[in-house]
Amino acid sequence: MTNPREVMRRGVVLIFCLWIFGGAVGCTPTAPALPTVISNAPTVLVPFTPNAPNLQLPTLLPTVLVPTAATATSVVIVVTATPSPTPTATLASVRAPTKPRATATPAETATLFPEGIPKVYVTALRVEPTTPKAAEGGTFFVTFQNLSGRDDGYNWAVEIWDVENTKRPFGLTTPQNSPMPVGVSNLNSTGWTVKGLGECHGYRARVVARDDEDNRSTFIQPDGSILWLDFTVCP
Repeated sequence: MTNPREVMRRGVVLIFCLWIFGGAVGCTPTAPALPTVISNAPTVLVPFTPNAPNLQLPTLLPTVLVPTAATATSVVIVVTATPSPTPTATLASVRAPTKPRATATPAETATLFPEGIPKVYVTALRVEPTTPKAAEGGTFFVTFQNLSGRDDGYNWAVEIWDVENTKRPFGLTTPQNSPMPVGVSNLNSTGWTVKGLGECHGYRARVVARDDEDNRSTFIQPDGSILWLDFTVCP
């Protein structure tokens, strides 16, 4: 027996379809087309894959980028020597040698007193003015020291040498006889000039004793050395 509610529901659906589409074509369900059966077609078996078991995936670590070390590249520098077309002489900086100052040596006739005889020494020698004029000369001041134990006296003078001539003396002051008592004596000597001097020139001086034939002996210092005075004469 048909359910009245079912009959009513179908009727409402039918009326609704007729009202909307104007007929029953749109509301009649279309039967689905059946697939065409191909005879003698091979049977394809689809393998059945069971669901994979629930696996716990590993925890992925953060990606770390490792810096790539730069590869050192060897650089070879090739230096090609290019010969100079014209050899250039290299001038070395050479300082001009300083001309050594000539040291006058005693003349053959100016010998030292025998050791210990006499014991009269020269301890100081100077000239005034310190730069004498050639035409005027200057005054030499000499300090003698008599250690002989007795009063003595000598004929003495100041012997002058050119610094560029070591063979013989240039000149001599006026010789004089002077007493030299025990102790210290301060004496002076003059009477010399330089003729024809065109520019300033260097000279040396020392004190000598003389005999009647002008044989000369050099007064020495207490330490046995000769006392030389270097000075300059100008025109």
